[in-house]
Amino acid sequence: MRAGRGFVLLALAGLAVFLGGEFGLFPGSAMAIEPGSHPTLSNDDCVKCHQSAPEDVAEAGMAHKTSVTCQDCHAGHPPMVLEIIPQCGQCHSGERHFDELEECLACHSNPHKPLDMLLGKDVTGPCLTCHDDQGIQLKDFPSFHTSLACTACHNTHGQVPECLRCHTGHSDEMVQADCALCHQAHKPLAVAYADDLPSKNCGSCHDDVHTTLINTPAKHREVLCATCHEATHGNIPECANCHEPHAEDMAQSACAECHDAHGPIPVVYGSEVASANCGACHEDLLQELSTSGTMHEELLCATCHEESHGNIPNCANCHEPHAETMVQADCVSCHKAHNPMPVAYAADIASKSCAACHDDAYELLQANTTMHHELECAVCHEDTHGNVPMCTDCHDAPHSEGMLSKFPSCGACHNIAHDLIR
Repeated sequence: MRAGRGFVLLALAGLAVFLGGEFGLFPGSAMAIEPGSHPTLSNDDCVKCHQSAPEDVAEAGMAHKTSVTCQDCHAGHPPMVLEIIPQCGQCHSGERHFDELEECLACHSNPHKPLDMLLGKDVTGPCLTCHDDQGIQLKDFPSFHTSLACTACHNTHGQVPECLRCHTGHSDEMVQADCALCHQAHKPLAVAYADDLPSKNCGSCHDDVHTTLINTPAKHREVLCATCHEATHGNIPECANCHEPHAEDMAQSACAECHDAHGPIPVVYGSEVASANCGACHEDLLQELSTSGTMHEELLCATCHEESHGNIPNCANCHEPHAETMVQADCVSCHKAHNPMPVAYAADIASKSCAACHDDAYELLQANTTMHHELECAVCHEDTHGNVPMCTDCHDAPHSEGMLSKFPSCGACHNIAHDLIR
C-alpha cells in the first residue's frame, strides 16, 4: 500500500515539474509570466475547450456571429476574471424591447442562437415591444384574434401558422394563399383585397350572388367582383359610376327597383314600381298614357306589365272582348294600349273587326247587293272611329240641282249607306 502511494506522489511531482517548465510557473523558466500581465486569448483558443457555443454561433448566431467575437462579450477567463457572463444591455439598448424587458433569457434561452427562442404559452407583452404594428392592428380592429396571446398562434418565433389550422375554409378548394388575399391575420375582419382578385374567391362565401353573376347574359358577367366592390369588403358602388342613368334625376334606389346588380338582365320589378321609373326609358309611352284621359292613365305601368320587363299582357286579362272570336291582334288593330281612346285603325282593317261592336250595320252591309257590299268599313270611316263621311266624298252629284234642292238628303231616296237602295 505504501509503495503504491509513493508512486502516485512521484508521478504528481513529475507532472508539476513538467507544467512548471512548460508554462513558466517556476522562476527562470522560458515562459515565465511577468507580474500583472495576462496572456492574450483568441477565438481559436476558445474552441479548444468550448465546442457547443461556437457551433451554435456558427449555425444561428445572427449578429453575434458577424459583428462580435467571443472576447467582445466574454472579457477574460477564470481564474483571472470571474464575471465572464455579460449583461445583454451592454450592447442591446435604446429600444423598448431592450429597455423595458428584464428577463432576456426567458425567451432568448441560448444567447449563442439568439432567435432560436423558447416561448411560453401566454406571452404577448414582450412580443409587442418589437412588433408594435401588429399590436396596434389587433387593438384598432377588434376580432377574436384580439383576445388571444401572441404565442397562441406563434408557437415559435417567426412561425406564421396556417389559418386552416384553426379556421374552416370558405370552400374545400381554399389554401393558405387564398386566405391572405382578403384577410390580414392581425385585423381579419377588415377584409381588403386587390382589384385583380379572382371572383371565384368571392363566390366561396357569396355563392348565390356569384352564380347569378356568371349566368347573366349581361356584360357584368365579364367583370371581376373587385372591379365594382373595389378595395373594401361591403362597398356597394353607385350604378352611375359606370352607367348613364335613364334619367338625370334617377337615384341608386331607382336602379335597384328594376335591375339586380349581379343579373341586370332580365329586368324584374315589383308591382309598386313607380311609372316614372319606366318613363325614364319609355318616355313617349308614359307621355301618351298620362294624357290619354282613360282609366289606363290611373294604372301603374307594372299593373299591366307585371314582374317581367317586356311582358305584353293580353287585353282580355282585364277587358271583355267585343266578340267571343276576338284575339289580341284584333284589339290592337283599333286600340293603342297606352291611349285606347279614340279608336284608330289602318285603312285595311277587316270589317269583321268593326262588326264585333257594330254587328247590325255589318249584317246590313253584307246583305246589300250594291258596291258598298264590297267595301271594307275603313274605306268610308277612315282613320278615326265615329267618322261619318259625306256621300259626295266619293260620289259626284249625280242629280240635277233642282232635284237636290227638292231632296237634299241622299238617304231620303237611297236609305242608309249600309242598306243602300238604288
